[in-house]
This record gives sequence, C-alpha cells and structure tokens, in this order.
Amino acid sequence: MGRTWALDITPDAQTRMAELPNPPGYSEQHAHEQDAKGAVAKKVDQTQLKLKKAKETAWTPAKNFMMTGIMLWMSGNGVHIFSIMITFYAIYNPIKSAVGVNTMFARFSDPKMTTLDRTNLLTSKVTFVLLNIAAMLGALYKMSLMGLLPTTPADWVSFLAVPPVVQFSSGSFSSASL
Repeated sequence: MGRTWALDITPDAQTRMAELPNPPGYSEQHAHEQDAKGAVAKKVDQTQLKLKKAKETAWTPAKNFMMTGIMLWMSGNGVHIFSIMITFYAIYNPIKSAVGVNTMFARFSDPKMTTLDRTNLLTSKVTFVLLNIAAMLGALYKMSLMGLLPTTPADWVSFLAVPPVVQFSSGSFSSASL
C-alpha cells in the first residue's frame, strides 16, 4: 500500500467502496428528500433569476436614451452632418431594437415556465418595446426642432391647389403723343 492518503480509482477499489457501510446517522431516504427539494428550489430560483434579468433588460432602452439624449442636446438644433447623423442613429437604434425583441428575450424563455412567469416575460417585452418607442419619439422631436419634419402649414403649401382666376385686368400704353 504506498501512501496513506492515496486515492485508488480502479474498478476493484470502486466495488470495495460501494461495500462500505453508511456512516452513523446517515439516512438514505432523507438524502433523497433533500436532493428533490434542492432540485425544485433550484428550478424556481433559476426561473425567478431569468425573470429578474428580463426586467433589467426591459429597462435598457431608458438607460441608453439618457446617453443618446445628451448627445442630441449637445449636437444643437442646426442642420449639420453631425447633428443629422446623431439624430438618425437615435431613430434607427430603437427601431432595430424593437424589431428584434424576440431575439433579445429568447435567452430568458424556458419551456418549464408557468403561465404567470410567461406573462411576466411578456410584460418585460412590452415594456422594452414601449421604451424604444418613447426613445424614437424623443429623436423625432429633435428632428422637429431642427426643422426636418413638416409640422407647419407652410411646409404643405406646395400641395395646395391654385384657385381659379376670378378677374382679369390688362393695361396698355398708348402710342399717341400728348
């Protein structure tokens, strides 16, 4: 036998270890009950953790818009390439995120979820889409301030019909000398 604390993993050693008696106070039934309770608690904890992370993900557009809002404010109301580019990205990113909501929340979905858990996940998805729409509306307001959106009646004058002529007047010069 060599070392005192050596571990032998050969098949003969495994059968000898299986033949060892249980320690005093050990109950096989109690061990299985604890394992079953731990598995159920772990499943519930995993589901609740996923839902908590889904709620955190749902509020990311609000956090992102704070940064975008500062950039929009700093770019000013003039029509310059920088301000137009920032405004374009402020509109494009929320649209792209709202369209990809299912791929964003796919990691939180679990076939073992209850109906209440699925409802909570759907609520997180709706919150995510609504916050993206709010961020996009902020960018559209910025476009309105820049004068890029047709919001005044003067912007639509070219679509008005020209009224028909009601009167006609003409004048002439006489060639006679006075």
